[in-house]
Amino acid sequence: MVGFSRGRPRIGLLESNSTKRERMAIPSKPVQLAKFRWNLADLNIPSPGITKPFTLRTAGDQEIEDALRVLEASYDLDPEWSGCDKYVEQTVIPGAKRALAGEGQCLFVLHGNRVIGASVYNPEPGEEDVHLVSGACVLIEYRSRGIGGSLLGATLEALKSCGLTEAIGRTRPNSPSAKFLCRKFGGQPVAVPRPKSRPDVAEDAVAA
Repeated sequence: MVGFSRGRPRIGLLESNSTKRERMAIPSKPVQLAKFRWNLADLNIPSPGITKPFTLRTAGDQEIEDALRVLEASYDLDPEWSGCDKYVEQTVIPGAKRALAGEGQCLFVLHGNRVIGASVYNPEPGEEDVHLVSGACVLIEYRSRGIGGSLLGATLEALKSCGLTEAIGRTRPNSPSAKFLCRKFGGQPVAVPRPKSRPDVAEDAVAA
């Protein structure tokens, strides 16, 4: 469920005209999020989880870059997160790095030797963070096979094994993840205060 917009230079007449226009700052709209809570004390994950030809394991300390690459690729092509590049760049990826530098871990789903899914979680998140840091991220060509649900279940079990009684995650409201995936294993929506606008955060854009 990450990528960053890559602007392409305008060429020819468009490029010539654009140089005559002043650049202006357009305030970024705050990203709307839906928060979910899981009661880990009553967690019941049906078997089996990840099945052949896929395998699940914990990522090693030397595989942090691999984890981040999967997160980026997953978010990059996810229509649920279209237009949320800044949020992913400034919140999701830094949150995953903080988690993996501390008490956090990452679960991998592999197809052969290829990492096709990842889930970064943190049993001791900071004040602005959540336990399911990245969510269950699966490369787009491997979706609709039950991998995301199995990865979510494995992540919740890992958090429960850390002694937690509840876990918090978040996604886009009214998205397929919010309607289906996050409701698995007893996930319940939590009221989230509407974020305030941040006029200090702006994106550069060429005035039309």
